[in-house]
Amino acid sequence: MYRENIYDVVKGTGENVSTLVIPKNSGLKGYAWKVMEEAGLKLKSAEEIGKNKLKVGDLTILLRRGEDIPQIVVDEFARGKLVLGLTGDDLYDEYRLRNPENPLRIENTYDWFDESARFFRPTLCLVNRTGNGEDIPLEARVAVDSKYERTSRNYLQTSALFNGKKPSVLVYNGDLESTVASGTNDCCIDVVYSGSTLQQDGLGIVQKIRFSDLVVISPLGREMALIWEAIQKEYLQIQARRENPTDSYTSKLLTGNPEDLFKDINREVMELSLAYYEVGKGELVGEAADVIFRILVALVRKDKPLNDLAREMTKRQK
Repeated sequence: MYRENIYDVVKGTGENVSTLVIPKNSGLKGYAWKVMEEAGLKLKSAEEIGKNKLKVGDLTILLRRGEDIPQIVVDEFARGKLVLGLTGDDLYDEYRLRNPENPLRIENTYDWFDESARFFRPTLCLVNRTGNGEDIPLEARVAVDSKYERTSRNYLQTSALFNGKKPSVLVYNGDLESTVASGTNDCCIDVVYSGSTLQQDGLGIVQKIRFSDLVVISPLGREMALIWEAIQKEYLQIQARRENPTDSYTSKLLTGNPEDLFKDINREVMELSLAYYEVGKGELVGEAADVIFRILVALVRKDKPLNDLAREMTKRQK
C-alpha cells in the first residue's frame, strides 16, 4: 500500500519542523512504526539520545502513549517548537471531545489496513455475552475504557440500542472484556483487533461503533504554525531586550514612560487604518506587522504570557 512520505508531510508543514511524537504503547506502536517505516522514517536505525527519545537525521522522535500525543503536541508547541504527532484518529477525536478549544488539526491520514485484524483495523465495538442487542437490560452496566470515555458516552446517548434505557457507565483502564465475561458488567465498549480474546471469553459483538486510522496532527495547521513561530520568536526577542536593555527604540518602549507606548500604539493603529483605506503612505501588511509588534511589546511590559493570547484567541474560534 502506498504511504505518503513522512518528510513530504513535514516539509509541507514548514522546513523548521524538528520534532515528531509517535506512539510507544505496544498495541498502537507495532503498526504505527511499520507505517512510518513504509513512509520513509528509518526508525530501525534511529539513534537513542535519551529515555523515550530518538534521533533520525535532523528529526527528534519522542515516544509517548498514543492517547497523550495530542496534548504532548500542544505542550511542545507552547515551548516554541514546531512539532507533529502521529496517533490513532480515534484517540485524536477523543482528545477533541475533551478539549473542544484545542488548536490541533490533521495534516495527513495513513489508512490502517491489517489483514490480521478482524475488521482490518482497530474497531471500537459494543460487546456483550451474546452479541445480541436485545439482551441489553434497561439499566445496563457498561464498562468503558478511559481512553474512549467521551466517545463511549456520546455513543450511549445517541444509539438507538439504548433508547429508553438508563445505562450506568463504569470507567476502567483496560481488561474490559473480562468484566463482562465474569458477569460484573452487562456489556463493554472496547477496541477489537484480532477478536481472539472475545472468542476465548465467549463474548459477541453487538455493534461496530467506529474504525480507526492513523493521523498526523499539528498545532494550528501548517501555515498558522509558521506564523505563530514567527510571533513567538519576536515575543522572545522583546523579552530578551527587556532583560538586557540597550539604547534601542524597543528598550525605550519597554522601560520608558508608559504613556509613550500608549501613544505609539495609537499612532500605529491609525497608520494601519489609513493603509486599509489606501489614503496613507503605509502598506497594509507592513502596518499590520508594526501593530503586532507593539501588541507584543505591551504584553511583555505587562508580564502577560504569549500563551494567554493564544488561549484567548482560541476561545473565540466558535
